[in-house]
Amino acid sequence: MKIYKYDLLDSTNKFIKTMENIKEYDIVMAKKQSAGRGRRGNAWTTEEGAGLFSFTVLEDKNISIEEYGKLPLVVGYSVLKALKKITSLDFKFKWTNDVYINDKKISGVLVEKIDDKFVIGIGVNINNKTSKEIEHIGISLKEITNLNYEIESVIIEIVEEFKKNYEKFKKGQWNLILNEINSLNYLFGKRINIVGIGEEISGIAGDIQEDGKLEIYIGDEKKYFNIGEIHIKK
Repeated sequence: MKIYKYDLLDSTNKFIKTMENIKEYDIVMAKKQSAGRGRRGNAWTTEEGAGLFSFTVLEDKNISIEEYGKLPLVVGYSVLKALKKITSLDFKFKWTNDVYINDKKISGVLVEKIDDKFVIGIGVNINNKTSKEIEHIGISLKEITNLNYEIESVIIEIVEEFKKNYEKFKKGQWNLILNEINSLNYLFGKRINIVGIGEEISGIAGDIQEDGKLEIYIGDEKKYFNIGEIHIKK
């Protein structure tokens, strides 16, 4: 595992795609990003002190591309598990791959496929202070614990945790991961709106399903979604 460190990149995901000799699990990290992105093209902006990084994993040809649709959940779960090892806080998993604490987002994930590999981008609020514009929805480890963390060590812990879970995933142990994800399901029982699917649907969130879809109770009916942006109704 090599670590490439930069003060400023437009996006660690975008940059790592340009690197010719990058190997699996090599890490590109940046102190700041000028054009960080999350799922569905959403911007990811933070102050310096966050963990902003990307790495790649090779596609396993024995696993279908449909099965790989669960990979973002495996990544988010791995971030959560690593953070729990660093500090035993009550982190929750927000479908499809965000990590929440105290009803606020602390980490997000972006997974992209290029050729025979997946590029995994992760942003974790570690020592940074969340800006006033997003302090109602975002939080950092330091803001919770009043402690400073060694950012590179946190990043390595996350990648090592993902390595273990990716091996489980490739060995067909997805249900073991899913069971724990559902035990930490932040959305479960909450009334939510799901948007970005051509219409806006309101319902009560249920479990995450074996195929990675989110179960939503709409009146007496159950529906299942694998895309869409979640808004929690207050």
